[in-house]
Amino acid sequence: MSDARALLKAKRAEARISHPYASYTSSDQLRCSICSVPIKHASAWEGHLGSKAHRTAVAAARARAQAQAQQQQQQQELEDAAANASLEDRDRASPGMGAGKRKASVSEQEGVDLEAKKRRTAASSGAGGFPADFFSDASRSIPQPDEDEEVEGEDAMAVDDVTSKPAPQPQEKTAVDEEYEQFQRELLSMQSAAEPVVQKHEAFARATVAGEEELFTEQQKSGFEGGVVPDEGDEQAKGEEETEQQKRERREREDRELIMDRLLEEEQIQEEADMRVASMKARVEALKKKREARKAGKAQGKTT
Repeated sequence: MSDARALLKAKRAEARISHPYASYTSSDQLRCSICSVPIKHASAWEGHLGSKAHRTAVAAARARAQAQAQQQQQQQELEDAAANASLEDRDRASPGMGAGKRKASVSEQEGVDLEAKKRRTAASSGAGGFPADFFSDASRSIPQPDEDEEVEGEDAMAVDDVTSKPAPQPQEKTAVDEEYEQFQRELLSMQSAAEPVVQKHEAFARATVAGEEELFTEQQKSGFEGGVVPDEGDEQAKGEEETEQQKRERREREDRELIMDRLLEEEQIQEEADMRVASMKARVEALKKKREARKAGKAQGKTT
């Protein structure tokens, strides 16, 4: 048993997927890191990569990465502008400095630029925003906004992110996508076709009154029951109406007439078919006779 488990584990290790989005749990379960979805078998990995959900997650991750890169670039520009502004303020405060001081200021500016780059790289790995010790003067630090201003700022940032995000490029549909869309259309058509039947069934199921068929006699149909004697006009109308037996006989007679008409039509069709077969046979016989006559004529010509 242990040998079988070892062989199974070795086989699973050989079939491990090497993909940027493929990861394995502690129990060697394959999962997609970008979709956070476990994959049952390694053979289903290619199908998962072609699925619409995976491609949507990849597009969203790329959009987030682009937005983060743009935010870092804007932060870098702000830091450079703040560093240049601080150097200009120092130059204005001491306008009569010598060449040595200017060189020192240039080297100091280069050091500030290097320090800004270091802070930028550190900020890219962590959360975005200005460092705590960015402003040397505490009075020049960014004031804490109110709750209303915070909400407005978040809305504005959300609008900026939406406008700055590039529109996702349309991707070509694969055979899997077309098959999935066809399956959805068939499913919707089946549901729409089944809705009237379900509604009719529910209407009968919710019915609270049920009735059974009843046979009425001639007296009940005419409206007179018991010993009530109808007038002469009612008797005449009753005599004109057909009885159940007469209706049954009339229906049987009509059925017999229909059957006879069908039999006559079938006989006529059979006769026409027989006539066609006979004419075809006559044509075949005539063709055979012509061929025999030609063969006989050719044979006589050769003998002479």
